[in-house]
Amino acid sequence: MDRQHRRDLKHDKFVDEVGALSIRARENQRLLYLITGAIVALVLIGYGIYFYRSNQEQKAQAALATAIETNDSPLIVAGQTNQNPSAKFKTETERSAAAETQFKTVQSKFSGSDAADVANLYLARIAAAKGDVAGAKKLLQDFIDDHPKHVLANPARYSQYQLRIDNGEAAQVTTELNAELAKTDNQILPGDSMLALLAHAYEVQGSSDKSKATYRQIISQYPDSPYVLDAQRKVGTNA
Repeated sequence: MDRQHRRDLKHDKFVDEVGALSIRARENQRLLYLITGAIVALVLIGYGIYFYRSNQEQKAQAALATAIETNDSPLIVAGQTNQNPSAKFKTETERSAAAETQFKTVQSKFSGSDAADVANLYLARIAAAKGDVAGAKKLLQDFIDDHPKHVLANPARYSQYQLRIDNGEAAQVTTELNAELAKTDNQILPGDSMLALLAHAYEVQGSSDKSKATYRQIISQYPDSPYVLDAQRKVGTNA
């Protein structure tokens, strides 16, 4: 094989290798384009989902605010000439029915939102006022189970205990609360809240002495508690 022929072979091999590298480079480039395009698409989808959820939550909060405004609106006073401009309803029953409809709309239209969760708490209160204790307890328990660390979880627990006390479970609640108060940590509610509930449970059972003793415990152990004024009224002291 002469020298020229060997050079031609090397040249052809070099050309083939360069061609192969070029093909792989183009294939890798297409792959990079595909990967980049996929990343951009995922970012856009993620942003779209975030924007949609954010927009939905804003709408849910607005609807919740309207329902709360209805629930808390003043009533029209019969015979009064200068009515409160925000008064729209003549009776509590009429106002409660309107608010209930609005809260249920938030619950169904914006299911899974924070606003819907709060709407459930209002619906629980409305249900309790109508005598639907079982329905109210379920709504409260659902909220507690779904949001055990939520800022409204403790008020929900408190309300649930109140419902139980006022509907035939005072003795059982008394046992449960005394067990919780005996704990040194991981208590289900703040101490003053549990004592307020316990005092009420004793009162419902007719144990006046135990009830007053528990109220005095609130006054002495939790002087800054929001329950102190009621406790002082119950024991007949301003001290």
